[in-house]
Amino acid sequence: MTERTRFAPSPTGHLHIGGARTALFSWLFAKSKGGQFLLRFEDTDIERSKDEFKDSILKSLEWLNLNPDEEPVHQSRNLERHKSLALSLFEKGAAYYCDCSIEELEELRATQIKNKQKPMYDGRSREKNLEYEGKNVLRYKMPDASTSFEDLILGDITVDNRELDDFIILRADGTPTYNFCAAVDDLDMKISTVIRGDDHLTNTIKQLNIIKSLEGNLPNYAHLPMVLSESGKRLSKRDGALDIMDYKSEGYLSGALLNYIVRLGWAKDEVEKFTMNELLDFFDLSDVNSSPSKFSLQLLDWYNNEYLKEMDSSTLLKLLSEIGTNINENFKNIHGIIDVLKVGAKSLKEIEENFDMFLKSPSIDKSDSLASEENKKIIKDFFDNFDFSKDENLESISQRLKDYINNNDLKFPQLGKPLRYALTGRTNAPGIGELLYLLGNEESKKRIKNYLE
Repeated sequence: MTERTRFAPSPTGHLHIGGARTALFSWLFAKSKGGQFLLRFEDTDIERSKDEFKDSILKSLEWLNLNPDEEPVHQSRNLERHKSLALSLFEKGAAYYCDCSIEELEELRATQIKNKQKPMYDGRSREKNLEYEGKNVLRYKMPDASTSFEDLILGDITVDNRELDDFIILRADGTPTYNFCAAVDDLDMKISTVIRGDDHLTNTIKQLNIIKSLEGNLPNYAHLPMVLSESGKRLSKRDGALDIMDYKSEGYLSGALLNYIVRLGWAKDEVEKFTMNELLDFFDLSDVNSSPSKFSLQLLDWYNNEYLKEMDSSTLLKLLSEIGTNINENFKNIHGIIDVLKVGAKSLKEIEENFDMFLKSPSIDKSDSLASEENKKIIKDFFDNFDFSKDENLESISQRLKDYINNNDLKFPQLGKPLRYALTGRTNAPGIGELLYLLGNEESKKRIKNYLE
């Protein structure tokens, strides 16, 4: 049987880290077995589901190269199918109509809470044999047994069905509810493995029983542990967790983001970096940790820097253009500048920001310790004695700098720190040899003169 997985987001918001990980693991699992990866929009929440969020999710998956193998399924377009099958369960006695009023259910809940019982429907309409009268809801009759399945990550799972109530599958207006729709769609899409967050465990028990009642083939299930913040709390934007397309706008590379996301709960032989082909060879759900993973923006930055360093300057210039930067590709020494800046950059945005040091003469703060009279004397001596007339390569300039430092009985920071400040107005910048080479002799002299004034 062909392996078929699905990613089923609700289009009530943009794709985030947790959802992207679910999509990635589902894609990898299917593709590693020669199978198919599908996309379904669970858009039955008419008020909150928006086409703009569907478009955003599609763009995010495309940027991550996690494209579905078939056209996306829109759950809202299958409501008549869902309703028909829900009514078939009523006909076979697996569902029943409930005429309890909201007030009656609220009173039941209050009594249960007062008695320190779990709030849940008590099945009082089970044996009434009611027909639909225009305001009844249709409830699924939860079997009087336990439900067991082998989770591909968590292992054997058994839940006493008495822990779950007879949940609603058709509202009073005849519209089907989420759990019923999801179960039917998984059947119709011939999904063989459902991979999703472990916050869906209760939904899985409900959906398993629905599929059994519909006499369908049960898929396998794998529940991923949560992704938490570094402090162990629910992940939020304050922790650096952005929507996926925001990462692109901020200058993260899709390959770096994927490599980081796959490590959120999965590992292989302590290897840090993988190509997509390697992931397809190595990925297996049995290697997924059953404990929650923690999101680290610092580690994501490390991955992005590693990917940036491996890219050639032409590719980086193209990517910089795609995110709307204004770097002139015809700028003098542009490729050399990009190659220098990428080494210490966390993102494409950081490359763009640091490019300014080559575009603009720095503003020197005369009160800064690096602009002290002592430092100015060191730079003045350097300016007077260093030969700026030679047109040479980086290696030659770097060697002459070393010779100058040694011949003048200086330590490298004594010259390096104030000279870097003179050339860029910054304390954190590329090496002074690289700066002198990339700025060129005339621009370097101009900036040093400005510093000394």
